[in-house]
Amino acid sequence: VSIKEFAMKTRVIRVMSCGAKHGPAPESADLFIDCRGFINPFYDKSLRSKTGAANAVKQYLEQSDEVIAMREAIGCMLKAMLPGLVTRSNYHSDILLAFMCTGGQHRSRYFAIEAQRMAREIVSANPGWGDVRVVLKHRDKAQH
Repeated sequence: VSIKEFAMKTRVIRVMSCGAKHGPAPESADLFIDCRGFINPFYDKSLRSKTGAANAVKQYLEQSDEVIAMREAIGCMLKAMLPGLVTRSNYHSDILLAFMCTGGQHRSRYFAIEAQRMAREIVSANPGWGDVRVVLKHRDKAQH
């Protein structure tokens, strides 16, 4: 594949949140993070009906040193793995980053949103990669 052909090929980085009680995470994930070991906003009645996209949930999660450490680790992993997957792998036109918690509403959504933000920053900093899109999907829609 020539550089010109490579640059014309659209690559998609798919970031997904999901809940274990709704089914397993996709086996095809290039990166899978199980978020069930982190503090759970579900047990705070004021946060139960919110999602990981809500500022209140984000603030709750970010009080935990472990959550901050994982967010930073995810950033490091993406900086290390995305260049190779995007530019040197002919069979990775779709890259899947999956985050799972119990219900798919709070923790996995928070980390998926953060991963999407970080992936977009990395892609923006590398215009030579060509057409790379970063999309976010919440597999298990919150009931609230």
